[in-house]
Amino acid sequence: MAQKVSSKATGPGDIKSIIIVSNTDEGKNFNICKKGAPVEFKYYESIFQDVIYATVTYVDTGNSVDNKTAVEGLPITGSETVLLKFSDVNNVEIGGSPQLKLLINKVTEVMSDSGKTLVTLEMNSKEIFDNDKIRINTRFDGLISDHIEKILKKDEEYIGTEKEIDIEKTLGNYNKICNNKKPFYMMNWFSTIAAPEGKSGNSAGFLLWETSKGFHFKSIDWLFDAEKNKKKKSIIFTDTPDSGGSNIPEGYDIKALQFEKDNRNNIKDKLEQGAYSTRLITFNPFNCYYEVTYPNAGNNPKTEGEGKGNEKNLELAGKNLPKLNPEIKTAKGGKNDFSRTTFKYLDVGSLPEGNGEGEVQEQITKSEKENAEPKEVLNQGIMRMNQMNNMMISITLPGDFTLHAGDSLFIDSPQLASGKKKDQQTEVDTQSGGLYIIRDLCHYMTSKETYTRINVIRDSFGRKGTAS
Repeated sequence: MAQKVSSKATGPGDIKSIIIVSNTDEGKNFNICKKGAPVEFKYYESIFQDVIYATVTYVDTGNSVDNKTAVEGLPITGSETVLLKFSDVNNVEIGGSPQLKLLINKVTEVMSDSGKTLVTLEMNSKEIFDNDKIRINTRFDGLISDHIEKILKKDEEYIGTEKEIDIEKTLGNYNKICNNKKPFYMMNWFSTIAAPEGKSGNSAGFLLWETSKGFHFKSIDWLFDAEKNKKKKSIIFTDTPDSGGSNIPEGYDIKALQFEKDNRNNIKDKLEQGAYSTRLITFNPFNCYYEVTYPNAGNNPKTEGEGKGNEKNLELAGKNLPKLNPEIKTAKGGKNDFSRTTFKYLDVGSLPEGNGEGEVQEQITKSEKENAEPKEVLNQGIMRMNQMNNMMISITLPGDFTLHAGDSLFIDSPQLASGKKKDQQTEVDTQSGGLYIIRDLCHYMTSKETYTRINVIRDSFGRKGTAS
C-alpha cells in the first residue's frame, strides 16, 4: 500500500529553487526563491502534450540583479534557462534527480507601480524549442518504435535529448521518408498508425508525452492494461471531513477534496468520429485490387461478433464499452455496420527494404510488399483514440508529487442510496468506479497551500478490480 496522503498535504510545500540563468552573462543568475516565496507556481503534464510546462508569478521589488529588476538586470527576454526544484509536504521532490531544466517562453509584467512589479514567466522544455530548428529529410526503415527512439535519442541531428525515454515496442515495419517535417510532427504522426505487439488487427494508436522523469511512448492499450501499467494509488471521494488522514477508508491512499464527473460519451460525435464502427476502403494501384473491411467494436447488439477492433480483444479499464441502443439503424442491415469511412491507397513497392550484399535482388523481391498494413492499424487507431475519453473525472487532491501523467489510478465515489444522508453512503458507484489513467495534471503551489489537480479518463464503464 502506498503512503496515505491526508488533507494536511494541502499545506505549504517547499519551492526550493527557481534559478534563472542569464543568456548574456553565464555567471549571472537570479533565484526567485531567495527574494521570498513566489506568489504562485504551477507545473503541468499531459499525455496529449509533447513536453512539460510551468508558470511562476513573483513580486520583484527592483533590487534583484544589479539594483534592478531581474527582467532588466539579467535581462530576461525569453529562452533563458530555468532550474527548478520543488517538493510537496511529504518531501517528494521534483527537480532533484533528474534535474528539471526548462526555458522561458514568455515574460509578462502583470502589474507595476513605483515600488514593485508582478512578473509571470511561462516555461517549456528545451526540446520544444529545438523542434522548430530541426527538419527531418532522411529515410526511416523498420519498427516505428525504433524511429521514435532515433528521433528522440540516437541521432544528434534530431532532438538528441539527454532525458530518459520509455518506449513500448511496436508491431510491424513501416518505412518512411519524412520530407522536411519537424520531429514532433513526425513522432505524433507515427503514433497514429503504430500498433502494439500482440494486438494485430484489433488495436492501434500510441501517445507521446513528457513527465519530469522523461519521455514516454506508449500504446493506448498499454495505458489501460492493469498488468502492465500498474495502479499507482487508490482514491476515494466522500462528503466526510478528513481529520489528518484518519478518515481515509481502508484500502485507499488519498481522499479527494473535490470530485467532478463528466460523461464525455457524446454519442452523435462518437458516431461521426467512428469510435465504434468504421469502414475502410483500400485500393492497390499495383494490381488494381479493391477491398472493403469493417473494423467494429461489437458494442451494438445487432453487430456483436469477433471482428477486428472488437472490445473483447481490447484492454479496457472498465467492463464494457457503452452499449448502443438497438433501435439506432445499422448500415447495410447490420452485417457490415459503419458510421465513418476511410479511403486509403496502398503503398506498394515505393520503399522496399534492401541493404548489404544482394541489395538490388532483395528490393526486387519486396517490390510488391505493402509498406505497413492499413487494414490492421488505420481504422483501429481512429477507433481507439476516440474511445479513450468516454469518461472523465476532474479531481482536486492534497499535493502529491508522486503522480504523473499516464499513471493508473483506482477511483471510487459513493453510490447514492435512497433514504440515507450523503455522509452515510457506504456503497461505491459500480458504474463509474474503477481504473483510470491521468490525462492531465497540475501541481499548484503558493506560500500557504499545495494542491494537485488531475483529469483522469477511461474508455469503458463498469467497475473492474478492487481498490486495495
